[in-house]
Amino acid sequence: MNYSTLILDFDGTLADTRESILQSMKFVAERFKIRNVDEQLVKGLIGLPLKSTFEQALSLDESLIRDATLIYRQHYNEIAIESISLFENVETTLRYLHQKGVNLTIASSKGQEALIKILKKQGIYELFAFIGGEEDAKNKKPSPDLVNHIMNRHNYPPHECLVVGDTVFDIEMGQRAHVNTCGVTYGNNTREELARQRPTYIIDDFKSLTGLLDF
Repeated sequence: MNYSTLILDFDGTLADTRESILQSMKFVAERFKIRNVDEQLVKGLIGLPLKSTFEQALSLDESLIRDATLIYRQHYNEIAIESISLFENVETTLRYLHQKGVNLTIASSKGQEALIKILKKQGIYELFAFIGGEEDAKNKKPSPDLVNHIMNRHNYPPHECLVVGDTVFDIEMGQRAHVNTCGVTYGNNTREELARQRPTYIIDDFKSLTGLLDF
């Protein structure tokens, strides 16, 4: 296929953020005197908005979520961000695709401030035409709103876009926007979990994306 635009998830697709997310969730739990955080449940919710994770993993009610979000973001932006690294072959592949003229964009449930800070720290911020965080769409993943926002904002034709992510939430988001999708197996969902969502492609290494684009 002649894909001119990649709409990329961040957590578990471009970067290994699992430890930073777990660390920050535990920090919030401690502040609210919540014990025995279910780490597997938190991992299974990576990719969804913070509000969903707070409700399901920490059982916080609506009245506490705003404060929990502020605590989480402050800790994440100041401390946890240091534990993040890009997955193997991500930087070299992104630079290659950028050089080839592919439009690189991000569709993440992360806050934009954290995204920009991480991308700058990793030295790849300038490669992206658009960096979409949770502030950019009213309805969050797996809603297609953020993908639609990116396509509408930049006039990207849907048939030339490919959504790439590591969770079924990413794949569903792309499917609901009527865009082809690609699951990556090295992130937070297994190949089997991704396959049940029926993405257009499944790859085991980020650099395999180059084989899906017709240059």
